[in-house]
Formats: sequence, structure tokens, C-alpha cells
Amino acid sequence: MSYTSDRLVSTLTTRPNRWAFRGLAYVLLPTIAFANTQLGGVGWVSYLGVFVIGCLATYMLPSTTPVGAVRAQVLALLTRLYSWPLRYQMAAAVAIFVAIEILDHYVGGFKLGRIFNIYMAAVFSHALVFGLRSSLLMWLLATLTVYYAEVPPEYSFKLETIAEFAEIFIFMYLGLLALASAYFFRISSIIGDSLEERR
Repeated sequence: MSYTSDRLVSTLTTRPNRWAFRGLAYVLLPTIAFANTQLGGVGWVSYLGVFVIGCLATYMLPSTTPVGAVRAQVLALLTRLYSWPLRYQMAAAVAIFVAIEILDHYVGGFKLGRIFNIYMAAVFSHALVFGLRSSLLMWLLATLTVYYAEVPPEYSFKLETIAEFAEIFIFMYLGLLALASAYFFRISSIIGDSLEERR
């Protein structure tokens, strides 16, 4: 490793750059949207969705000390939600998944790319609100739910083609990107805090 990279690694935990993490979060969101358009999602809806999500995440978790009573109240609410027990956090995830499946049923069935978008928005929101403690479990649960309920044949764990197998791995990968993007927002927002609080 060169001197420059040695110095970068040695200072990563003591002087991390909040703008680097925020920039990574902004890069990952359109990457996810582009991948979903390739799976049958509507392009303009995907990009509009990630733009709105990015704006909300920026508002909820600013990279500098929030100014104004409303933003301070939002951060206070996030702090309370973050301290929820794991069982409550996972119950919230299950409730969201049930709501998504009911919506999908009554709409008549979304295309795979569109349902991927909805589930990844749920994964992103969960990671943004609850942090890393339960979002990995939520991502795994989302993957199993999409595998069972959305990837053909629906309501079965049976895979009939290699394409269906690939779709599961694509969702797993994109779900991790959505989770990472939300986590980068959280890190960039608390970059001045102690490392123990970056969970």
C-alpha cells in the first residue's frame, strides 16, 4: 500500500469526510433506479422516486447542524424511533411488506422492476429511520418475501429458470445498495459523533 493510501486508511476513523459519504449516497440512488428500469420499471418514475427520496433523506438527516424547529423535531423523532427494540423495528418491516403485497394484489400485479422499486424504497426507509441494527435483517426478510411472493412462479420458492435465479440475486444486490445509501446518509449526518454511535 502506498503512503497516500496508508494515510487515508489511518485517518478514516478519526477524520472521515462527511461529504464523501453523502456523495456516495447520492450516486447509489440513481444507480438503483437505472438497474430497475432494466427490469421493467418505468424510467421517469424510478428517477423521480429516487430524487424525492434523496431530498427527504437530505432534509431528515442534514450533514450539518439542523436549523429550525421542524428539522430539530424530525431528528428528535428519528432518535426515539432508533431506540425502539428490535422486535418493534421488525414488526414495522413486516407491516410494510404486508401493505405492499395488499397493494400489489389490488392493483393487479406490478411488473418485477416496479415491485423491486417499492421494496427497495421500504428497505431504504427502514435503514434511514432505524439504522444498521435491524436493516440487514429487514433486507434479508425483503429478499425472502420478494423471492416467495413476486418472482415467478409467485407464492412459491421454486425457481424454474436461471433468469429467475438471477432476479433474486439482482434484488439482493440492489437492496444492499439501497441499504448502504441510507446508511451513508446516516453516517454523513453524525460524522462528528463518536464511533460508538455510528451503528
